Amino acid sequence: MDISMETVQGKMVITPAGDVDMHSSPALREAILGQTGQKAAALIVDFSSVSYIDSSGIATLVEGLKVMNTYGGRLQLTGMTEGILEIFRFSKLDTIFEICGDMSDALGR
Repeated sequence: MDISMETVQGKMVITPAGDVDMHSSPALREAILGQTGQKAAALIVDFSSVSYIDSSGIATLVEGLKVMNTYGGRLQLTGMTEGILEIFRFSKLDTIFEICGDMSDALGR
C-alpha cells in the first residue's frame, strides 16, 4: 500500500492506495497519528484508491478518531466503494464516522 499526503484547503488529506489490511494498516496508523500528534484540526482519509479494508484498518481509523476527539479535531472519510461503505454500515460505524460522498463534499463541510 502506498500513502500520499497533501494539504487541500487547509485540511490534511491522507490517500492510501491498495488494500488496508494487517500488513499495511501500521503505515496508515503512522500517517494518521503523525497528524494527530501535531493536533491537526481537520483530517480527511480518501479511500478512492482502496479496494479492501479489514478489521485492523478499521481499528486504525477508530484509534485516530478517538485521539482527534480528545482535542476537538475532525476526521472525515471519503471516496469509499460500496463494499467498504457496507462494512461501515453493517458495523454501525457509519453513525460514528463522518463519511462524505466525495472529496468536494468533504472539503465543503
